[in-house]
Amino acid sequence: MAGWSTSSVLHAGIIATILTACNAGTASLPSYPLAVKSPYLSTWLPGNQISNAASAEPQFWAGQTLTWPILARVNGKLYSLFGNPSGASAIASTTKSYSYTSSHTFIQLTAGPASITLDFFSPVLPGISDYARQSLPYSFLTVTATSSQSVDVQVLSGIDQTWTAQNGAAHLNYTISESANFFQFYNPDEIEYTEAGDMATYGSVVFGASPGHSLSASCNTASSIYSEFKSKGSISGTSDCGSSSLAALARNLGTIKDGSAASSTFAVGFDRVHAVNYVGNAQTGLYRATWPTIQSQLSYFLQDYNSMYSTSISFDNAVREKSVTVSNNFGAQYGDIVEASVRQTFGAIELTVPLNDLSATPQIFLKEISSDGNVNTVDVIFQSWPIFMSLNPTYIRYLFQPIISFLASGAWPEPYVIHDIGFAYPNATGHTTANGVEEMPLFETSSLLILLYAYQKLTGDTSWAQQYSSLLNGYAEYLVQNSLYPASQLISVDAIAARPNQTGLAIQSAIGLNAAAKLLGNSRYSTTADSYANTIYREGLGLSGPTPAQSTHFTYYYGQDSTWNVLFPAFSDVALQLNTFPSSAWELQSKWYANHIQTYGLPFAGPMNDTNYDGSALTWGLTDWNIVAASISSPAVQQAIVETTYKFLTDGLNDIPFGTFRRFIRTPCR
Repeated sequence: MAGWSTSSVLHAGIIATILTACNAGTASLPSYPLAVKSPYLSTWLPGNQISNAASAEPQFWAGQTLTWPILARVNGKLYSLFGNPSGASAIASTTKSYSYTSSHTFIQLTAGPASITLDFFSPVLPGISDYARQSLPYSFLTVTATSSQSVDVQVLSGIDQTWTAQNGAAHLNYTISESANFFQFYNPDEIEYTEAGDMATYGSVVFGASPGHSLSASCNTASSIYSEFKSKGSISGTSDCGSSSLAALARNLGTIKDGSAASSTFAVGFDRVHAVNYVGNAQTGLYRATWPTIQSQLSYFLQDYNSMYSTSISFDNAVREKSVTVSNNFGAQYGDIVEASVRQTFGAIELTVPLNDLSATPQIFLKEISSDGNVNTVDVIFQSWPIFMSLNPTYIRYLFQPIISFLASGAWPEPYVIHDIGFAYPNATGHTTANGVEEMPLFETSSLLILLYAYQKLTGDTSWAQQYSSLLNGYAEYLVQNSLYPASQLISVDAIAARPNQTGLAIQSAIGLNAAAKLLGNSRYSTTADSYANTIYREGLGLSGPTPAQSTHFTYYYGQDSTWNVLFPAFSDVALQLNTFPSSAWELQSKWYANHIQTYGLPFAGPMNDTNYDGSALTWGLTDWNIVAASISSPAVQQAIVETTYKFLTDGLNDIPFGTFRRFIRTPCR
């Protein structure tokens, strides 16, 4: 199970939205996304640093400090804007405000008589015509200066080898072209598909900008570059770049006056020719089919800025509007939660094609971030599917394609669906034995059937599932034979030990069977699903009492009436209109939630003092499953869950990207 919050969508009608700067979310995030486009281009700013951006130090998502100075020269005086540029002898600018949308993080500063805005923009382009553009592993930084006085402004930014995780082995060169000038960190002796501390140790880190007479560049020691920039307003010297050099670009914005504005846009990226090892076959970014070289990628990306920016305004406004209108009482808080989740979700995935067949249909590979790095973990896809269902259901197909292709190959010997297709990203080498593999037989099998049906229902495409009908019928039969009385196994929340007769697993499996009936056109599966649902609910097998009227809740384990947990499978039953269980079942559970929400949220399971779940009192909850459960609960429960999730998001106790795991005592999350 991933530690990132990969989805915070309350119901199927909510689509991702974004805002202009004037309407952006102003909640205090634990960490702000800066350049977040892939598992390896994932740069963040801890929330406890953003109020003093001049001295702030950005980080890779796993905590490694990354060098990214931003400075401005205003009327000959040097100001630090961002990144704590050591040795610059610069005046610290003053942070005035900060905000974020689904695609942008804005920081507003003053540097003497100039007002300066930093816009960290990672495009999110989920539309069906934008797969190639979305796959580009690049982000923008735009520095905009305004002033009511007449001021001369130059700006500078740069990066160094800390972005490469190659411990000084990276080479650095500078390329000049008609459409893009850029620095490239690379290692000619790289070892493909390797990581260090979750950072890729291969590929090319790129920093560039559009050319022009006002652009200058230098690779030198940071202090030398800062000194020259302070003295001249420009920099020079790119012929002798070393691995320890700062790769810097500067642009003269000219004279600004009477409230006018001038800006410079930079791009940072991480290109890997060999993106993913899929069972021995190299996958590369989908973008390579259109833009095969770094020069062509960066040139297009920079030239497309205005179009991407315009699209982002519409997208971000739509996300915000849809989210906020969910409720007059908690819509604004919910909007902040959703906006904080969008880049984080898309930053965990990569759209790829085979390196030897660039015209192939895309696939998506997902890294299970902040836990064990598994590839395309089925239950993590199930956690994130609401956002893909809302934005573009075809993402569900592309996420499952590498999974179902591997299953169809026969290499996985078990009769149930595999948990993941690789122990450690970017190596999707599959598993040919269950030995050593984390297994969730019922959960993963039912999840696959539910989500393949979701794709089919939302797109009308029946041909994809038909290609795998024999395989899928086998999985449905597995649920028929094994799901009413689940054997000892894990549910998606692997912090809780495997045990038999979990009510939630039986519920999920019944929903999966109903989905299989519609997916495969086999009414026998829906008949079985109805029978199992009737036994679990109306006959009381999964309830705290003998009948619904005599019960207060669903149990965690059959026959253990005091146990309970958050029943997140309910969302798919309602959202896909499967109606495996009557609405009265979810109303019963909603009333139980209302009586068990704590100050900091809804525990995942209870009683909280029961040490049988994870070896100690269960004093934690999961933001993703809570939001999903809220979607089919009463308005009062929805409000309580959104408000407590918002409190967790904004309480200032954490400095990592928005997490799923939260304790109900005031200590940082993990």
